[in-house]
Amino acid sequence: MRFDTLLVANRGEIALRVIRAARALGLRTVAVYSDADAESRHVREADMAVRIGAAPAQASYRNVDAILRACALTGAQAVHPGYGFLSENAEFARAVAEAGLTFVGPPAEVIALMGNKARAKEALQRADVPTVPGAQGISDDRELSARARAIGYPVLLKAAAGGGGRGMRLAQDDAALAQALPLARSEALGAFGSDELILEKAILAARHVEIQVLCDEHGNALHLGERDCSLQRRYQKLVEESPSPAVSPALRERMGAVAVRACQAIGYVGAGTLEFLLDEAGGFYFMEMNTRLQVEHGVTELVTGIDLVQWQLRVAQGEPLAFRQEDVRSRGHAMELRVCAEDPASGFVPQVGTVLRWIEPPGLRVDTALEDGLEITPHYDSMLAKYLAWGETREECIRKLARACEAGGLLGVRSNLHFLARAIDHPEFRDGGVTTTFLAGQDMASAHWRAEPSEHALAAAALALAGWPAGGAPQGLAAPGEVALDDASDGKPRLLRVAQEADGGLLVRAWDGHVAEGECRQIRIDAAHRRDGEMALVLGGLRRRLRVALEGGTGIAWVQDGASVWRFLRATRFAGREDQQPGQARLLRAPMSGRVISVDVRDGDSVTAQQTVLVLESMKMEMSITAGAAGIVAKLAVAAGDQISTGKALMEVQQ
Repeated sequence: MRFDTLLVANRGEIALRVIRAARALGLRTVAVYSDADAESRHVREADMAVRIGAAPAQASYRNVDAILRACALTGAQAVHPGYGFLSENAEFARAVAEAGLTFVGPPAEVIALMGNKARAKEALQRADVPTVPGAQGISDDRELSARARAIGYPVLLKAAAGGGGRGMRLAQDDAALAQALPLARSEALGAFGSDELILEKAILAARHVEIQVLCDEHGNALHLGERDCSLQRRYQKLVEESPSPAVSPALRERMGAVAVRACQAIGYVGAGTLEFLLDEAGGFYFMEMNTRLQVEHGVTELVTGIDLVQWQLRVAQGEPLAFRQEDVRSRGHAMELRVCAEDPASGFVPQVGTVLRWIEPPGLRVDTALEDGLEITPHYDSMLAKYLAWGETREECIRKLARACEAGGLLGVRSNLHFLARAIDHPEFRDGGVTTTFLAGQDMASAHWRAEPSEHALAAAALALAGWPAGGAPQGLAAPGEVALDDASDGKPRLLRVAQEADGGLLVRAWDGHVAEGECRQIRIDAAHRRDGEMALVLGGLRRRLRVALEGGTGIAWVQDGASVWRFLRATRFAGREDQQPGQARLLRAPMSGRVISVDVRDGDSVTAQQTVLVLESMKMEMSITAGAAGIVAKLAVAAGDQISTGKALMEVQQ
């Protein structure tokens, strides 16, 4: 045995997954944490824990020296990097090895080779691995433009030194490419420390199919089948499944053989993933290799019965693989949903806040570090949990996950749970026909994707913010009368008035917008019961159970009905509904919490409506903020480097 104490250089559910696998093998575990994570579950579950820095990842989870000091302090002889942060950082792997420790992953030189998309493509082309047509190693933007025209539009720009959708831009013509180049370089530099880009032909109607590989240091290499990761937003995966609806047994064998050949060509050791684009004709093209554990590794574990994390640790101990390619069998179907702190209705903008209530859905595997009271900050990735289901059939998986989106719950932070439930219920997804461009063609404001608050949800919000159950029963409302609510989740103000009628019953009147506008809906509450954060309401003879959570002292109520969650605000008026008049100043506010990357204007500058005025970064995403209206910049309120919260005033644009 090379080590008996393992330090996990990661956080949250990733660290928990590794800690539990290590414990099953009889290893002691060491957690590291930033100031933001001092009370997190991964810290509490490890045998030892060491503070490594302030909340920003660069000061903590990306701080190589601090992690190595933690190893020395605790006697850890090995480091598991998890995924994200330093997991594909060759210098970190090299530093761990030079410190006389075991790095749970491939050698540093292999990480460096595969971590640069340009060099990786060249190396695998020599191993006869099919790659996407493109160009790499070009630093001059004019030459890149010339190569794009030669390849043929549309093309993709990618960060050569990283992945996960960072630095990736699609360009349909020369003008779009010229606009995308500086943005892609800036995002790549900020995310990976290098602004080197590669250019690839965009294969638009493609499936994203990846092959899981597992190799030991004794020359054994095998694949564990494929995962389909085609349902994506901003080139980042949301739903993964195995097997792929688009991969036949013959194609699986061909792709697996190519993946194994690639691993043998580069001397790979450990668990890894080769990612491919699969076109409509069945041709597949290598995109990149992830030299680490994948977020979606649990999908493969469910269909093969092989614990990938335990085998990472066994391989790192020097053990040979205990099975051969012909021993690997895939049974049934598995699917994963990535639950993220984001608002799909607003372009998947990252969200922050405090978890008021987390309810883990029963009957399936849930990988998460969520718990009541957890603070979701802009410092880390937006992914909060993974719902994983196994079934004999694909339809069974979909049914289980759809139910899980309703049975579980997250109140206090907006998430994509409703969106995920609708995504796997979409006819195109159910038919197995989704490609990587599926979401780009969807109207998120359509009836399929949006959920209007039900009458039960409106009534629950009205009761909660009116003070019930202060008197123990609906008839004992503390202050029956008017309650004005603003349902900010779908952008439509709603005014609700709750009143006690002569017979002791309750009536909620609801308007969309101002009282003087539109038709009033009357919602008669036949009966109401509340217990342990749940409210059961009977309306028109129909009883439904909802979850309700109040943000103490804020006048905010969160209401969950099925897979949908709404955030209601107590308000005396609907702010910002007046039509903008010429000559008025338009106040530009932050759509998400995060850090200001750049401010591209100064006070007094003239701007157009679509002109980018600043760039924000939050949870691994950059967002360009436009002026929204033509005018003159006035009262600039932020500077590059500022940490800001949602709703903060950024600047005024005088029209």
